[in-house]
Amino acid sequence: MKQVGIVILVSVFASAVAPGAPRAQDGVTLATQKSVDQFGGCFVDAQDRASLAWSYVPKEDGGTFSNLGAEGARGQYFLAISDRGANRQVRLEAVDARNPVDTRVVRAVNQCA
Repeated sequence: MKQVGIVILVSVFASAVAPGAPRAQDGVTLATQKSVDQFGGCFVDAQDRASLAWSYVPKEDGGTFSNLGAEGARGQYFLAISDRGANRQVRLEAVDARNPVDTRVVRAVNQCA
């Protein structure tokens, strides 16, 4: 079965917190040594605790989280995690740069990576 992977965007929160941080429309890419399952479990737990909508589409070397299409979801995002050997690449992107990713999502990505 062919899996679909999608890339993700970051919120204005990252821009506001650190001078020179990437703009929301640029997205943010992080590296983690956690497995796809470890990162995913941490992220899902954080989203569930915050009562935020999420979905996951697996692919052979990772997968994509998103809240796109969830009723009432603000700051829609794509969060792709890809296996890169010893490390995993995590990329967060806002669906629409005019509607930044919820700061709770950004915080969860940073804490789980």
